[in-house]
Amino acid sequence: MNIFRILSSNDGSINEPNVSSFLAYLLDPNEDHGISSLLLQELLNDIAEINKDFLAKIQYNNRIADLSKYSGYSINIIPELSVNLEKKGKRKRRDIDIIIEIIDDKTSEIIYSICLENKITDSSIIKNDSQLEDEMKGLENYYSESNLKPEIYIIYLTPVPSNASSNSFEKLDYDKKYHLFWDNHENSVFNKLIKIFKNEQDGLIDPINNQSSYLIKSFLSFIKTNFKSYVEERKEKLEKKSYGKPVIDLLKDFSKTLKEDEEYTIDFIRNKFSEYVLNLSGIELHKTTRNIHITLSIVNEKNRGHYNVKSANDERKNIFRYSVSSRKKIKLFNPEIDTGIEIYYRGEEGIESLKPNK
Repeated sequence: MNIFRILSSNDGSINEPNVSSFLAYLLDPNEDHGISSLLLQELLNDIAEINKDFLAKIQYNNRIADLSKYSGYSINIIPELSVNLEKKGKRKRRDIDIIIEIIDDKTSEIIYSICLENKITDSSIIKNDSQLEDEMKGLENYYSESNLKPEIYIIYLTPVPSNASSNSFEKLDYDKKYHLFWDNHENSVFNKLIKIFKNEQDGLIDPINNQSSYLIKSFLSFIKTNFKSYVEERKEKLEKKSYGKPVIDLLKDFSKTLKEDEEYTIDFIRNKFSEYVLNLSGIELHKTTRNIHITLSIVNEKNRGHYNVKSANDERKNIFRYSVSSRKKIKLFNPEIDTGIEIYYRGEEGIESLKPNK
């Protein structure tokens, strides 16, 4: 039994903010998770390795000092901090997933502020978005209002190494930044937590209590499934077993056989997609399954939010759009061209929409 995967089933109640909240809990030395400041120190050591001058005030023998309780430093973790910035004459707000403030107990000064932006899917990365730049500017404004000037660092946490995440990270013109991954990389949250458990096994750190150990290991398993619920994983396994691939991936492959500028009736797409799957797998695609997948793949279809489309930038599911002439006809969706088309998805407050590159 994995509590994270159970809670994320059905309506997907565990989402990106929920994962950020649990990570904030693990990073806080004041919480009862049993790993003290170990995960936080591991993360900050990576930043210090980029440049020996980074985080110099909390280094000892070229390593990040102990940041646990009574260490001489206080850690203040702030989840979901809203910051404001002026942009094109309008007031704009950004929500930062996690802020880590490091305070010198002798002076009560906030010496460092680390902004951590978390993405659990590449589909939540918006191309050409200025999110990291905005968050840094907003954080500077946040502290200047109180006449504070902590040294600011940016951590960008994304699922695994990818072109989308690398492009987004590299676009930020700022030296004090660090690209962290959830998995599939030497410097990943997964590897850092595994290292902590290995050190416990080798007697290098104090034992972690059973309850915390079980919870963190469940979280590690959740990371390994790319934050999928039991329901999502089971569904994709069944589809892959039946048709060779999940149906949404088959639909994406099928779309590559269509002409980019041509309009197609939905009935035509349904029939041709059924033929495509039958020829490929030898198994007839269930009509309900087919119809649902075609519906969720049409970006300007409001009902797609009811079919587990959780991001406006899910390239895997953003395949078609309704034609201007009729909702009974669809065309291939091109985000670079179709910038006036609304993309619907299920957000935190229900069905929401976004326009590409806006």
